[in-house]
Amino acid sequence: MQRIIYPILLLATFGCQSALAEAIQVSDQFTVKPVIDVTYGVFNSQKSYLSATDEGQKTWHEAVAKYGVEAEYQLAQGTAYSSLIGVTSGTFGDGDAAGITTGDERKTSLEQWNLGWRNGSAEEATIDVSVGRQKVQIADGFLVAGDALNFGQGVAGDALDRGGAYYLAARQSFDLTAVLHYQISDALKTHWYYLESNNKAQNEAKLWSADVEYHYAKSDLGLTYLAVTDVAEKDGLHDDIKDVALRVKTNVNDQLALAAEYVHQDQIQGNENAWYASAQYTFDQVKYQPTLGYRFSSFSDDYDGLFYGNTDAGFGTWFQGEVAANYSGPYSTNARIHQLSLQASVKENLDLGILGYQFDTINDAYGNLDGTEVDLFAVWSPTQNINVIPLVGFYKPKKDADYGGSQLGDKDTNTYAQLLLQYVY
Repeated sequence: MQRIIYPILLLATFGCQSALAEAIQVSDQFTVKPVIDVTYGVFNSQKSYLSATDEGQKTWHEAVAKYGVEAEYQLAQGTAYSSLIGVTSGTFGDGDAAGITTGDERKTSLEQWNLGWRNGSAEEATIDVSVGRQKVQIADGFLVAGDALNFGQGVAGDALDRGGAYYLAARQSFDLTAVLHYQISDALKTHWYYLESNNKAQNEAKLWSADVEYHYAKSDLGLTYLAVTDVAEKDGLHDDIKDVALRVKTNVNDQLALAAEYVHQDQIQGNENAWYASAQYTFDQVKYQPTLGYRFSSFSDDYDGLFYGNTDAGFGTWFQGEVAANYSGPYSTNARIHQLSLQASVKENLDLGILGYQFDTINDAYGNLDGTEVDLFAVWSPTQNINVIPLVGFYKPKKDADYGGSQLGDKDTNTYAQLLLQYVY
């Protein structure tokens, strides 16, 4: 019981002492700000999936605390900045529904350090260069959204263990990065990246990427090139992959927004592809101004999703389906996915949403992960620093593990629930 209660007490303590976590003005030029980010999650899944050692219900808990400092120093020309952030994480209880964690994971490590310079404020700088260990997202995260795959001891013992907190993605920083953002004009921005991963579950891939964004009227166009230059095990995951991605976003009017992206992927054994197209309509004349959305996405048989993941956009970005994306599959490969969403802000500090999915397997030779899922969630922010996020999901596979699927025991509907408590300063 103590293991469960402690993260909640820690969260409450930080919430009561938020006044202590203020930026410190050391001098006219030098500012230091404490970083505090604590997340606790409790999870229950009525079903288990292929990597689990036994079928049936799983209940587990995850806790992540990030802590450190960020600093800025005003120079005669621009601003120098730096950060130093540690992370403590753990999984408790049964371990997750896919058996990726066992409940025995605990780890404290350095999560982030960086040194950077920009020629103005963070909002106005046209040149921003940084190096270090940090989270990097390329464009909208369809290819790279940090190094956030956090395996525990369930897959290969200690070999892939990053300290648990698999769902909460405790560790998201690349081991070494060099990043340059250069804004050529108000309409044209360029981004340059060199990234090294020390994540064994990602085959310790090294890559570089260039991204160009062009803004015209109410539309944004983007082009990304990415190349994996080295991996730990040749002919393994991510080896010698090259991606070219073209994306577009446009606001047709104040109500309707459209977006699409296409990725051509060059692999050793041939070419693969992935793409999506989406539309969102906001009923701004209706109470609560709900937004209705639809997205279709397609990932070819052997498409490699690289470092895709969750982004600040929240549920339903590139992890599609809380059960499907985290435990049962598909994992953004060999699938066509329909997503229907409805979200609304019913109060200034309360958002409600529902997400529906249909998953269709492209090539059954790799197994059949056809299924449907519905997720209902809320995001309540009782204070500026605290978020309370409950979610209930219902996942129904077409096949169970005995017939090419991934759900153990049967193909009945899995009822899944989670509650996240978060304090962020």
